[in-house]
Amino acid sequence: MYPMMTVKSRLQVQGGAAGGGGTASMYMYRGPIHAIYSISAQEGWRTLYKGYATVGQIGPATALYMATYQTAKKVLPGGEENPLVHFCGGVLATLVQSSVTVPTEIVRQRQMVQTSGGEGAYKGSLHALKTIVRMEGFSALYRGFFLAQMVWGPYNAVYLPLWEASKRVAVKFSGAESKEKLAVQYELGSAFFSSSIASALTNPADIVKTRIQIQGKSNVNSSTQYNGALDAARSIYRKEGVRGFTKGMSSRVLWVAPSATITFTTFDQLMKRFNQLW
Repeated sequence: MYPMMTVKSRLQVQGGAAGGGGTASMYMYRGPIHAIYSISAQEGWRTLYKGYATVGQIGPATALYMATYQTAKKVLPGGEENPLVHFCGGVLATLVQSSVTVPTEIVRQRQMVQTSGGEGAYKGSLHALKTIVRMEGFSALYRGFFLAQMVWGPYNAVYLPLWEASKRVAVKFSGAESKEKLAVQYELGSAFFSSSIASALTNPADIVKTRIQIQGKSNVNSSTQYNGALDAARSIYRKEGVRGFTKGMSSRVLWVAPSATITFTTFDQLMKRFNQLW
């Protein structure tokens, strides 16, 4: 799903500068399909995979997330079927996961939004990392850490309880003995439905986070310089209106929903096999 993540980032930042320059003058896509076609035709299909070296963190980060969430469900008071426990577990899991994902997300998104071969462009993930640290300091790698919680915390508040609830509904609909006995198609449907809703609802916060994370003096393609999240939100609303907060929503859904569906369904299937073996 990596190409759709690239498209999502570009759609979210385009038009951010009132007077042109930066991303505002580099591209203006009409939607995810037009973005994929334009990027492939003008910059080459490999541009869709800019920053791909950072995917190495996905395995450990997802393991930290799932381990924290499943442990929280067992130790927090209220029971494993309590929606409040699901929410709190998701918040804790996001905090732990963000320690790994935020730095790599900044490196990745800086590469995603720049055009191929531009002057001063990052030459790769390692070069981007070194350049950011040298020019902006180590703390720049955690820019938007709080905003990440404001995006993924509410996402989990919607997704996890809805995911657990939809599986319970699927149990009744399918006649399965329990959630553990659900057929894989019901697990896929529950995950996709829940993550689609959660990713769409949290798109406005993700736009603010993305724009904050890509700006910086080492990024020659940065077209804005917001003084924090509140200033960014106000500026987006003033210059782009309410529609500014919906940019990239469809591509975000098309990235997050399949990714979550693959991750959570694979996790459930593996846990079933492990429980049978041990």
